[in-house]
This record gives sequence, structure tokens and C-alpha cells, in this order.
Amino acid sequence: MCWGAWQCLPHLWFLPLGSLFRLTTYNGISQRADMCMHDNLERNEQAVLQGTCAAIVTYGDRVHFLKQVLEGVFSAGAGHAVVVDNGTAESVAAEIARLPEIFGADRLTIIRLQTNTGSAGGFHAAIQAAALRESTQHIWVLDDDNRPEPNSLKALSKAWISMGASKQVCLSSFREDKTTYKKLFKTCKLHGITKNSFFGFSMQTLLRKQKAKVWQKDGLKCLQMQMSAYGGFWFHKSWIQKVGLPDARLFLYFDDYDFTLRITENGGQIWACQNSVLKDLELSWQVNDSVLQHWLREEENFSRTYFSIRNRVYIERNFVKNKYIYDVNIILYFISKIIFKNRQSIYYHFRHPHLVCRRWKLIAQAIKAGKAADFQTLPPAV
Repeated sequence: MCWGAWQCLPHLWFLPLGSLFRLTTYNGISQRADMCMHDNLERNEQAVLQGTCAAIVTYGDRVHFLKQVLEGVFSAGAGHAVVVDNGTAESVAAEIARLPEIFGADRLTIIRLQTNTGSAGGFHAAIQAAALRESTQHIWVLDDDNRPEPNSLKALSKAWISMGASKQVCLSSFREDKTTYKKLFKTCKLHGITKNSFFGFSMQTLLRKQKAKVWQKDGLKCLQMQMSAYGGFWFHKSWIQKVGLPDARLFLYFDDYDFTLRITENGGQIWACQNSVLKDLELSWQVNDSVLQHWLREEENFSRTYFSIRNRVYIERNFVKNKYIYDVNIILYFISKIIFKNRQSIYYHFRHPHLVCRRWKLIAQAIKAGKAADFQTLPPAV
């Protein structure tokens, strides 16, 4: 019995050694597999970056902004950029035309429009040109003052791959200075259009707020949206065949919401990625601090107010399920957000009745045009 036990002892010694060998071999294979997966992920991310074409529209004399945006675009890793010169003066156009000498003719395309066609016409041309490029897979829409941070595009590619690399998934970069995005991540309230709402105002939202879906993985955080602004919107070019290009008839304001709503209404998803940061180089006209709601400011151009209201009302037409509730929401919006915004606003209506009357007349005309889908009537001259 004793001799038999001693005969088994050498074999018992080799049991832990064999297990150790198998464990070491397994760990080695596992490490190589992890390294391989990491390399494949990096190659996939790099392919996404190189397949991204930025679509940018510039106007006026904003080349100093545009240069910073292009520097950010290429530093972030985008493979190409299309810049639409939206009817700038000849001297500015000449400066824009020289930009390929700075950034490389192989990665920058300049398209000049003879007249300013508004943001809708400009992005119509920019997105179309980007989509026609054979090497383009994703289009990154940017205003000429949206400067990307170095890791902004990489964050989009990582999030998209982690979500399954589906063409149905669209993403939007996070603009730190834009109230919409700050509010989205602070309140987690879905950014979209509630039925019967007017400019985001509805009695229904006061009683029940719809929460946005949250996606988080590997330090990335995204919140789902129903619609997105152009600045930072990133999508697969196949969507152009499904929903068409931006509607040039809208000219200015909310043409981006119209375009992106078509995507979500046709089964797409839009997620705002907090890790993909853009810096706004210029403050929007709509967020200037004032005691008056921006529609009433006399220094603001009539066209801005008219197109803003007309286009938003036009888009909301598809969400009006009860005309009476919608009209009540319009009245409540005017009372709470404009007339009684604050004490100074009330006083302003009494002190400047003629100026206020002109603005209210303009607002009424814009609402009427939006409801009727009237794109022929132009805003009155100042």
C-alpha cells in the first residue's frame, strides 16, 4: 500500500505543474487575443475617422473662424472636408479659395455659390458634395464656428462601434456653449417636439416630462434625441438616399431640425455624445442676454425673426393633433415667454407701442406662413 502511494507521488507533483502550464498558455493566448481585438478596434476606428467627411458652410467674412474649424477637423482625424462658400464677397472668396494650399488639396474641397442661399441651401450643397465622394462613409456637419476638440471625432467613432456600428445610429457632438445640450445632460429631458407644442412649449410638458434614453460604456455617455442641430451632427451617408437632402426652401433656421427629424421618423436614432466636444467660437444671436425676448428686439433683423418662426411652425404642423390645444399653447407661450417675460418687457410694450406693433404683426405673418407652408411670401423690409 505504501509503495503504491509513492509510485503515484511523482504524478501528483506534475498535476499542479500541468495546470500551471495550461493556465500560463491560456493567459498568453488570452493576452494575444485581447491585443488582436484592440488592434482591430483601433483599425476600425481609424477607418471610421478616414471615412468621415466634414461638411461646412461659411458666409460673410468669417475666414478667421473657418481656419480654426478646419484645423480642429483635421487634428481630430477626419479624412476630408468640404467647405461651401455661401455667396461671400470676391475678396473673401479669394481667401477661401487659397485654403487648400494650407490644408492640402487632397483633403479639402471648396465649392462656391454665387449668392447666399441661407443655411438650408448651403448645407444642401455641402452634404450633397460630401455624399458624392466615393471614400465618404460618414458626414460630420459643422458650422464655420464649431471648432472640434482633438478627441471629438474619435469619441464619435468609439461610441458608434460600441453601439454595433449600425448605419441606423447617428451621433451628435456636444457643444458646451449651446443651451440645448447643457439642458439635455442636466435634466435628461428628451430633446424633441411634443405633440401640440409651440416652440417647445406645451401644457403637457408641464405635467409629464419625457426622459431621454441614456447609453454608457467605457467612459462614454450618450443621450438620445429626436432631432439635432447641424453643428456636430454625424451620420452615415446612406441616409441621403432614404430621406433626401436638407430642404432649401426653409432658407434660415430649423432646416437642421427638419432634416434630422426625417431621419428619426424613418427609423433612425440620434444620440448626443458628451465626450465629443465642440467649441463655439461665436455666441448665437438667440442667446444674447436681454430683458426682451429676441423676437421683439428692434436691433434684430426682421428676416431672422420671420424665418425662425415660420420654419418652426412649419415643422410643428406634423405634430399638431388637436388644433385647439395647439392654439392655446401659442397664446400661453406669448403670455409667459414674451409679454410677461419680466417687468421690463411689460413696460416696453407700453413705452414703445409702435415698435411692438410692428414686431407682433411680423410674428403673426410668420405663423400664418408656417401653417400654410408658404415659402413664397418674403419677410417685410425693416
